[in-house]
Amino acid sequence: MNSPFQVQPRPRADDTVIVEQLLLRYPAISASELATLIEIFPKLPLIDTALMTTDERLSKPLEAFHEDHGHIFREPVKSLLVLLAFPFVVVGALWWLVS
Repeated sequence: MNSPFQVQPRPRADDTVIVEQLLLRYPAISASELATLIEIFPKLPLIDTALMTTDERLSKPLEAFHEDHGHIFREPVKSLLVLLAFPFVVVGALWWLVS
């Protein structure tokens, strides 16, 4: 029985394929490959990253990559605080202007 709402898996993005290939060889990759991995990895869709963590072949190299280079991807606390404070500042300014 064919359902009108058959789910088709979406094709993997080229960047995802590149990251997976590099992670399979990590840490035995060249400096230029490491730079490519560091550049592409933050841009991957979250679903692809989540799927990599569940893949038996990729989970260990991904964990090692995060241990070695995870500090690069962490947002500074100040940036997060500014981002969170911005809506409150805008609302406060509007309230002050209106009253």
